[in-house]
Amino acid sequence: MPQAKRWNVLNTSFLVGTLILALVLVPWRLLVARPVLGEILTFAVMTFLVGTAISGGYHRLFSHRAYKASWPVRLFFLCFGAAAFENSALKWSSDHRIHHRHVDTDQDPYEIGKGFWYAHWTWAMEAKDLPLAGVADLEQDPLVRWQHRNHFLIGALVSLIPLGIGLATGNVWGYLVWGVLLRIVVNHHTTFLINSAAHRFGSRPYTDKNTARDNWLLAPLTYGEGYHNFHHLWQWDYRNGALWYQWDSTKWLLNVLAWFGLVSGFRRVSASAIQRARLHMEEKRLRERLALASPGVATPMQQRLASARLKVDEALAALSERRETFRARQAEWKAKGRARAEARREAREEWKAALVQHRLELRAAWAEWRAARREVRTALVFA
Repeated sequence: MPQAKRWNVLNTSFLVGTLILALVLVPWRLLVARPVLGEILTFAVMTFLVGTAISGGYHRLFSHRAYKASWPVRLFFLCFGAAAFENSALKWSSDHRIHHRHVDTDQDPYEIGKGFWYAHWTWAMEAKDLPLAGVADLEQDPLVRWQHRNHFLIGALVSLIPLGIGLATGNVWGYLVWGVLLRIVVNHHTTFLINSAAHRFGSRPYTDKNTARDNWLLAPLTYGEGYHNFHHLWQWDYRNGALWYQWDSTKWLLNVLAWFGLVSGFRRVSASAIQRARLHMEEKRLRERLALASPGVATPMQQRLASARLKVDEALAALSERRETFRARQAEWKAKGRARAEARREAREEWKAALVQHRLELRAAWAEWRAARREVRTALVFA
């Protein structure tokens, strides 16, 4: 006889209780009093700050070490991250690192294979306590240790900021319902969507070796975390939305903080690596479609794809090599004290000329790839 599932009473009561209270009290509040601008702004600001503390702090800084942050930034992320009531940064990072190491297996704490709702929040309600693992680096940080010991108290104090505003303005219920209760529920479920929806709905433009998906609809709701397929391939990149048009408010905020010298050491994957990954997935899908065609159609098309793919790879490699060579020469001049204006000007002009040529070659290679892709698709339609 299977053993009955055991539940964590505190987690279950808090997660389910806050949701039920929000479903009851928010409509009630809308009936008895129209929300004032202060309530709406407080809800929006608190939701953004706490959500960004999870995205930029708990996730990208502490879990993945995607950049370095000064102590005021770390302290802010730890305090406002605690207000999400998703455990301490140390425990959150431990669970998340396990998720990346064992994604889509039984050892994954929130494995999507066990169901959408399990990955979304049921996993957090089960009476199981995963021990800390793989976070020795974080345990060296005194701020992280302090937050780990006091995260519930810190979270409560930060969460009650709107209540303080309500007391000061004589509108306790309004700020309590919008700024405290609804804010907690929204922060919970926007975070949970990455564990559930981002592993179930969307595209896989970079890799199909796991269930993580890019979903542009989730990005604004999750402070840029919606590009999850990218993240699972390059988890150490400080960006999730790596392309300029992709919504990633956390990335934008970190860039602003970098201008003020508060964060540094951004880790990022090269543009050529991103293009190669996309090219590989596109070629793989075209080959899968060609496998269904007759050999007379498939064989020449496969050869055409392989040739076009090789040219793009070579052009990307040449462009990347040129950039690395220029950076190496800059470092050499600096080390030898030869970084004078004239020498740098000549080298820059040489680099620009070579860069123009490499870009032309890359453009031609991409054009050939697009032509090959178009030919394959046309052949498949009429095969």
